[in-house]
Amino acid sequence: MESENRKLIKFSNYSLCVTLPKSVTRELKWNKGDVVQMVVDEKKGEILIKKAHAAKIEKKLAKKPLKTVTMKKSRW
Repeated sequence: MESENRKLIKFSNYSLCVTLPKSVTRELKWNKGDVVQMVVDEKKGEILIKKAHAAKIEKKLAKKPLKTVTMKKSRW
């Protein structure tokens, strides 16, 4: 396992981000738009980021309640 220091970057007023080297994403076969899972171990002060499995993603999406939108009829 390799180690590399990376800086935290301010992404917005509410979050920070860290970039992943292109060589690492290529090696892991991660692409733009892929869903990753973040596991936080507060006792060890570690974050594990791994690619989410498609089955888990579908389950989570299925559990989310659908937002109902009520629209008024337009005169047009």
